[in-house]
Amino acid sequence: MKEHGLYIIKDEFLEVIRRIGGDCDYKNGNKRPIYCCIKDNKIENLYWAIPTSDINHRSSEQHEYYEFCLNRPDNDLRSCYYHKARTTKEALYKISSCFPITDKYIDHEYTSCGTHVIVRRSETVNEIERKLKRILAFESRRPNYFKQHITDIKNYLITEINNEGNKDVAN
Repeated sequence: MKEHGLYIIKDEFLEVIRRIGGDCDYKNGNKRPIYCCIKDNKIENLYWAIPTSDINHRSSEQHEYYEFCLNRPDNDLRSCYYHKARTTKEALYKISSCFPITDKYIDHEYTSCGTHVIVRRSETVNEIERKLKRILAFESRRPNYFKQHITDIKNYLITEINNEGNKDVAN
């Protein structure tokens, strides 16, 4: 995976989240782009992913909630739940729905006109990463606070990574 790239995840990963007790309301999640923003700084082959969504088809209540969160003061964690950015259209990054992921669960790159979509605007990347770090810091103090069970997903993937590494050593 490339940092700051958009990808389509395998439906199998959504099943992993459900199996470990997380709630992933990623309707058509295996078709919606996932923004893989940064590589984990401690665990090799682990990336942090953020579901993205087209904001135009959201209800007025949803828009009100997004605006409520986006307009919270910086010291309020809810200010980090979402980020709106514009590419070819306005997109919503659901940062509080983030999760760790590995290459195993990536189906393919999300492309536009045959080119892998990579977020390149530094202001967007920096702001998303800032918000993600706050969400992850909060999660480290309160494991599985968020509905997708970030900590359980991470532990599951670490076990998979370690088991794969042991298979490579045995061969």
